[in-house]
Amino acid sequence: MTHCGMRVLVFTLLSCTLAFGQIDDAKKAIETGEFVRAVNLLAEEIATRPAPDAFLFLGIAYGNMKEYPKAEDTLKEGARRFPNDPRFHNELAGVYLATREVDKAKTELRRALEVDPRNSYASDLIAAIEMSEGEVQSALQFWNRSGRPVIDGILHNYYLNFGSRVVRNAIAFRPGVLHYSAWKTTQSRLLATNVFSNVGLEVEPTTIPDHYNAIVRTSERTNDRMGFLWNLVKGAPYETSYLDVWNIGNSGLNFNSMFRWHPDRRRVETRLDIPLPAPGIVHLELSNTWRNERWDLTKSIRRPFLDRGRRLNYRSNALRAALKHIPHYRVEIGGAFEYTNRKATGDLPELATDSRNTGKLFLETSIRFADSTYQNRLHVEGFAARKSIAGDFNFSGGTVELNNRLTISKDTRTYFDWTIKGGASRGQRPLEDYFVLGLDIHTPNPLRGHLMAERNRYGSAPAGTDFVLANFDIDRRIVTIPMFNNFNLPYIVLKVEGFLDAGKTWDRTHIFENTRLLIDTGAGLVFDTPASAFKVVYGRDLRGGKGVLYGYVERRLW
Repeated sequence: MTHCGMRVLVFTLLSCTLAFGQIDDAKKAIETGEFVRAVNLLAEEIATRPAPDAFLFLGIAYGNMKEYPKAEDTLKEGARRFPNDPRFHNELAGVYLATREVDKAKTELRRALEVDPRNSYASDLIAAIEMSEGEVQSALQFWNRSGRPVIDGILHNYYLNFGSRVVRNAIAFRPGVLHYSAWKTTQSRLLATNVFSNVGLEVEPTTIPDHYNAIVRTSERTNDRMGFLWNLVKGAPYETSYLDVWNIGNSGLNFNSMFRWHPDRRRVETRLDIPLPAPGIVHLELSNTWRNERWDLTKSIRRPFLDRGRRLNYRSNALRAALKHIPHYRVEIGGAFEYTNRKATGDLPELATDSRNTGKLFLETSIRFADSTYQNRLHVEGFAARKSIAGDFNFSGGTVELNNRLTISKDTRTYFDWTIKGGASRGQRPLEDYFVLGLDIHTPNPLRGHLMAERNRYGSAPAGTDFVLANFDIDRRIVTIPMFNNFNLPYIVLKVEGFLDAGKTWDRTHIFENTRLLIDTGAGLVFDTPASAFKVVYGRDLRGGKGVLYGYVERRLW
């Protein structure tokens, strides 16, 4: 090597040594709280020898001085000059969290993970943010990118022992990497038992790096005096009372009942839910429904039948046994048998206005294909009545339902939901087994500008052997109201919604009128809880020009 070359090498090594020494001095100054000195050292370093660490620690120094705009500008410049260094995005996220700009912080953390998919700092922080906002799915997806979180122990409400065998049987994951599908399956099983008003997950670090404990949090439904009183009066506007007894003897058994006392629509329902002691939980439901009702078919049957008799009385007692299982949160399967002892009186033998009985078998399944910004669910149900099994009728049918949700804004909780549903049936059936569109205390086919019962008598709503129905909703969250498990409600999410419904019925037996395409529209308030939603809606029938104001409960799908 020449003498000149040796001098260049020595000069270069000396410059690097001085640079590292100056940055080290700046780091020590930051550690001791001498932020102004650190800024001066690093500003000089950037002016002469711009290096990634110089920009990084200058941004950190400004952040410690709470000069957030300068910290942001410095870190952004560093990220622009050194696009393969994820540390700038990590520190920018810290700046945005300090200024409470959470969305910007999450954006920077996502950029850090794009640069380095195994960046544990970024995945930990964004997962923590998502968990704090209740977005367990997003949190676990970010963790899973780097093969975490590795679960060492599973706790129930921070205890090592499970407080209920129901929780133990519902757990769908074991020690190891926790994935969202396993947690969601666990949560779906626990909510399906109706023992708990809310089910959540927390993930806490252990003393071993990158290892965690999973904490299954449950809020158990209680049987206090205020809860009983609330159940007795909450359905009073609809002349209905409820009586519920939850988790009898900590066995997971629930007793639920309803009594509607209007003289034209008397109804008593009782149900016993039994979680069978099997891994994954198989739900056994035993129920009894007693009905004593007056029907008026003036608006729904064809003219030739009006002269023969349009009013009738209907009484029945139905016993039902059903099984349901959730092997995976994307799949639900179930089956049931129902025997109905009937007594109907009237002048329409075509609608079985007599004392013949029915015995029906049901099979159903639900499958979720998409579960991201776009979600959907396909639900298929079939039923059949056969004299050879039980009862006096032969008929069969089924429904197919496709539910969809598109997240318009995750931050404002704004969603666009739409459902397409259709049903068909064959054979002679009693009047109560026709498909009906409209609103009622049980609303399987909501056409929200129509009531299934007018003037407290059934028979006026669109009915037939076949139907199609489309429901379109857009809703947005207004506020989340914490309830602290009062009335067995952990919280209520108040939302406003607008809707448009379209439906049509056909009748192959030529007893009920085939309807035109019915269009209903309106708006309402939605009170969401973890398992169900109470809706108060005003819907207007655009064909008939009439409006209805009604409240009803439906199971939450999403």
